[in-house]
Amino acid sequence: MDQKVVAGVGNVYRAEVLFRHGIDPYRAGRDITPAEWDALWSDLVDLMREGVRNNRIDTVRPEHTPEAMGRPPRVDDHGGEVYVYRRAGLPCHICGGEIRTAGLAARNLFWCPACQHT
Repeated sequence: MDQKVVAGVGNVYRAEVLFRHGIDPYRAGRDITPAEWDALWSDLVDLMREGVRNNRIDTVRPEHTPEAMGRPPRVDDHGGEVYVYRRAGLPCHICGGEIRTAGLAARNLFWCPACQHT
């Protein structure tokens, strides 16, 4: 959460990219390996490029879209299909467990404890 290290990614992309890589949001940044960092960064670049192209933040992989899973689309003023952001109390698209939320450094965390354990 220290924006002297990385700033500008935003709360949505932070929550979502951590989910996509199975990383617990409470894990210290210093414990991220160089390989994990490279994968996170590459994924963020792709997600943000798509966000600009589509003018909305969609972070779910094709196999997890509403059409692919036979679920209703997300209804939120923020828009976009996401895994955990603003989905507290709802079931995880992957494991069915409950998405959690908590405050940290004046930001809201959103995560799935079952899917984000590293």
